[in-house]
Amino acid sequence: MQLELRAFLLLTDAVMITDEDGVILDVNSVYVTKTGFSREHTVGQPARLLMDTHWRGNQTWSGVAKLMKANQEVWDAQVTITSVHLDDSLFYISIFNDEIS
Repeated sequence: MQLELRAFLLLTDAVMITDEDGVILDVNSVYVTKTGFSREHTVGQPARLLMDTHWRGNQTWSGVAKLMKANQEVWDAQVTITSVHLDDSLFYISIFNDEIS
């Protein structure tokens, strides 16, 4: 578990983890820096991403998403969302960066 935590904290991309209902469980410090929203403000809130598709499922999706920053600017980010099954639960890990392809 220590290795996973260290990797989460050291990533240079923004990361958001949600439950299967889209409620944010955690974000890393890069997410906080990029969006301007504190971790305390973000955790427990529904994830709100404007994507070019309505994706939901047991797979990986990659594309461009629009995220609203705390200052009301829109951040166009390349995002990869991966579903993860752990025990009997489903989680979604979203990784965001500025390198839009």
